[in-house]
Amino acid sequence: MKLTILMYHKIAELTRDVRNPGNYVTPVQFEHHMEALLSWGYRTIGFEQWLDYRDDRTAILPDKPLIVTFDDGYTCFDRTAWPILRALHMGATVFLVAGQIGGTNAWDRDEEPERLLSAARIRALQADGVHFASHGMNHLPLARIPPAQALDELTKSRASLSELLQRDVDVLAYPFSNQSRAVRELARQAGYRAAVRGQGHMNWKHTDPFGLRRIKMELTTTVADLRRKLFRERYLYPL
Repeated sequence: MKLTILMYHKIAELTRDVRNPGNYVTPVQFEHHMEALLSWGYRTIGFEQWLDYRDDRTAILPDKPLIVTFDDGYTCFDRTAWPILRALHMGATVFLVAGQIGGTNAWDRDEEPERLLSAARIRALQADGVHFASHGMNHLPLARIPPAQALDELTKSRASLSELLQRDVDVLAYPFSNQSRAVRELARQAGYRAAVRGQGHMNWKHTDPFGLRRIKMELTTTVADLRRKLFRERYLYPL
């Protein structure tokens, strides 16, 4: 059994001021990605299902399990991505920067500010079936700061989001995909069950749950590109 995890950021049209177009996928592209994945037999699951399967519990997974993730919690997820996913009966996990709920992407100093989901919208989306998890407290590169500060980022973000969502938050996305063996251990100490990074290949049952890999989806990722990548990584077999 192999697990595919996709990483998106913003599902929106580009404006003239955009400096990092690699973080964008247009709404039409995104819909085409999701429709193609369904046609290839993929079905979405949550991280809890994968972790239960990995721990040899009673979880039954689809033949081609897929987790669709979104980093940062931009409002375009609410406006654009979630309506598409919901219409296709697909799920999603959004990684939130706990210290910026309702704020903007302050960590992108060279980018125009963009609004992030408010606490009220996050709770409403959770009630509608969206999964939320942690992307740190302040979106800091955890392997480049002192260990004590990194642990503080991890514990505070988990506590803050657990209070907001009224449930345990036990999955993390490393900000900037910046991590190390020491950071993985800190995430475990902070109470997380799993964590994800970018630059992904396949995930197997024996893959370190604190080093789960994701495939980054970009403006240049066509359906054909996605299919070639999945085939190359043996996530997908010839039709």
